[in-house]
Amino acid sequence: MLAPIDETLSREELTTFVAENLSALTEKEALAVLAHRFVTTAIVQKIAQNERLIGFYSIRLRLVAHRKTPQAHAAKLVHYLYWSDQVRLSVDVTVPAPARRALDNLLLARIGELSAGERITTARRCSAALIKVLLFDGDPRVFAALLVNQRLRDDDLLYFASSPKAGPEQLALLAADPKWSFRYLIRKTLAANPRTPRAAAAAQLRHLRPGDLRKIHSHPNTPVYIRRCIERLAAHASSSTPQRRID
Repeated sequence: MLAPIDETLSREELTTFVAENLSALTEKEALAVLAHRFVTTAIVQKIAQNERLIGFYSIRLRLVAHRKTPQAHAAKLVHYLYWSDQVRLSVDVTVPAPARRALDNLLLARIGELSAGERITTARRCSAALIKVLLFDGDPRVFAALLVNQRLRDDDLLYFASSPKAGPEQLALLAADPKWSFRYLIRKTLAANPRTPRAAAAAQLRHLRPGDLRKIHSHPNTPVYIRRCIERLAAHASSSTPQRRID
């Protein structure tokens, strides 16, 4: 057992220590070296090249996240992390961007291998790249998990809500969501998508501007039920505001 790593070691002393003791470093000692304020890219590379040390999961994990790990080593080591850690590191802004890109690419390649439970867990905190894929997952529970993801954006949901591939159950979840359903553009897009369940689509109409109602009414893909709802709204409004009508 080596002496504990002294945090007061200078850069030169740390370099010498690692050069003399690399082959004997324990897992705990290697982690202490990686955490040292004077650790260099050269030292990190030596640890990353040591097959014995990277056999420890904690060291692989730390190397992927370390800002001084050479990109080639980080890109290799991401393959040997657990899925949950891959997802976590892919959205950690302290992890170098090249490593996060490598993680995203790996996650995207493996998304089809996941169970429903794993996809649901992933959806709650994944990166923007995975959000775009999971939006169209066939399981509504995955979509429900995405709705609480802090990285989800209006543009993602507008793209989804306007798509002919959007699932009716997912569209209904969006229409009922207490955070997202109050966005005007989302209301309008839900009302305009013929795949939105008619009760959910009709509930949006009273919140829309007359010009948008006219556009939805005149669109050839708008269901007859929604057209009739718009006409009833216009007829009701005309009693107090005659100018507002659907042509």
